[in-house]
Amino acid sequence: MTTKFFHGLAVILLVLGCGKWQAAHAVEVTGLYQTSLPVESREDQKQRARAFTAGLQEVLVKLTGHADIVAVPDIQEALKNAQSYVEGWTYQTRPDPRTQQQRLVIDISFYQAGIQRMLDNAGIGLWPQTRTETVVWLIIQDEKDERVVADSNAGTGLLEMQALNTQAAKFGLPGRYPAWDMEDQDAMPPDLLWMQDEAALRAASSRYQYDSILAIRVIKLVTGQVVAKSLHLFRDHVQATEVLEGTLDDFLKATASMVARELSDNYAVRTVSGKGVTSSESQLLLLSVDGVHGLNDYANVLHYVQSLAGISEVHVREARADTLTFSLNAAGQVRQLVENLAIDRKLQVAGKPAADASSSHLYYRWQSQ
Repeated sequence: MTTKFFHGLAVILLVLGCGKWQAAHAVEVTGLYQTSLPVESREDQKQRARAFTAGLQEVLVKLTGHADIVAVPDIQEALKNAQSYVEGWTYQTRPDPRTQQQRLVIDISFYQAGIQRMLDNAGIGLWPQTRTETVVWLIIQDEKDERVVADSNAGTGLLEMQALNTQAAKFGLPGRYPAWDMEDQDAMPPDLLWMQDEAALRAASSRYQYDSILAIRVIKLVTGQVVAKSLHLFRDHVQATEVLEGTLDDFLKATASMVARELSDNYAVRTVSGKGVTSSESQLLLLSVDGVHGLNDYANVLHYVQSLAGISEVHVREARADTLTFSLNAAGQVRQLVENLAIDRKLQVAGKPAADASSSHLYYRWQSQ
């Protein structure tokens, strides 16, 4: 049984019917507009205001996948008035995940529409909540020079897995660990994993059909610090980050940031109203959806298309038999639209879909729920 970064999220296998990348796993990442922060008092208004600012920063990182989002001038201005984006807040007492001692926290919810408008005005793309997963191969060498793979079934590497999950959650980054059954053990010997052999990683990950592959090796020093390296393979892109002597948390935060930035840069979308989207970039295209049977399907398809990230000016152009054809504005982001449809479960490719910004007609089939 594989272990997921986030509990309670349904894993979806979708097949993109064209191009080099044939499959993708995705989850609906929840809680992107919520955060919880420790506080010392329910009555201290200055402390509450600081929590609003810190909470908004956390939410923006999850929504964009960029740790440095707060350095953008427009975002810095918005953070000065963080409370205007707060939808509500409550105080709760719950155990600290590290010490298990009770502590006071403030749970904050932010206005989705307001934050999206902020990002639009700043010309910053939004990473949709349906996100591709990353398969994570993690190996640890302890202070006695013994190496083990992170495997929840065997009870090994649990501390490092938990630390990675914590950092991944800060970016809204979903992922899962391999099953480490006989097939995985044959395909990924520890020596090759330690070497972070790219060919072996791609071959071993092929059973999971993931485009995003992360290999991590960690050497634990007697000082409590680590020497570590992460290698991220996303399709034909390869990135790495490493630390010679540092803390495990800092290294894993840098790792999660690297992966989140790569994925969000590929999938993030802007709306037509966003700053920097010119009329020449606003691209009208047609989207034909067949398999629409009856008024219930009609309403569901229309609602779904209208809710697609980065899409505006949706119009029903034609309704014939079981097919609806929409005209819509993709803000010059046809590739991102195709990418995001490929990791969602509502539509399945029914013809040869567009793979670049020059395409103007997409064909899909509605998957009735």
